[in-house]
Amino acid sequence: MGDLWFVLIAVVVWVAAGLLAVWWMARRGHGGPGWLFMGVVFGPILALVAGERVRRQPTTVARTEAGPRGPGRLRVLVGVDGSPESEVALRLAVGLLGPYTQTLVAAQVVDYDAAELDWRGRIVEAKGRLSAVAQEAGGQVTACEILAGPPAAALARFAGENGIDLVVVGRHGHGLSKRLLGNVAQELLRDGSVPVLVAGGPRGVSGR
Repeated sequence: MGDLWFVLIAVVVWVAAGLLAVWWMARRGHGGPGWLFMGVVFGPILALVAGERVRRQPTTVARTEAGPRGPGRLRVLVGVDGSPESEVALRLAVGLLGPYTQTLVAAQVVDYDAAELDWRGRIVEAKGRLSAVAQEAGGQVTACEILAGPPAAALARFAGENGIDLVVVGRHGHGLSKRLLGNVAQELLRDGSVPVLVAGGPRGVSGR
């Protein structure tokens, strides 16, 4: 009985260590479906791979010019993911800031694995969503971007590299639970490198 308990405890620790590495990688922008399987099979060994992977920096996967620049001076970035909250964020950016913008960029963030392997057609899906978003915005969106990496970090990095004056995001969005991936709006607010306007839904907006 003692040996059986030892084996069970060893298996539990092995799997738990692997799942912890998977969680770590998901937080750093690696959300491919194969990592969960690898976490269970390889356990703590996966942490060696994770240590290298998590050092990657967010990148731009694709860019599409959507319309002419506006008459204003503001450069605005809107995070889009197909959720109702991100739709509210886009409408807020267009309606409130449209006349004052020079550029209004709609961006969707995918994980590194989707960017490399396009599993489940995520890149095609993102391109289609951004194209629809640009049409719905009535010509106010000047460019569409697909970024790869952790959502908050990817948006913040793009904003810093492109002189964005304001990032507009929904309070919540699609994806795994906040406990696993965190809240993009909260992470951007904590980062503090760029002003953030958070669309909390039809009845609420907050900012910093």
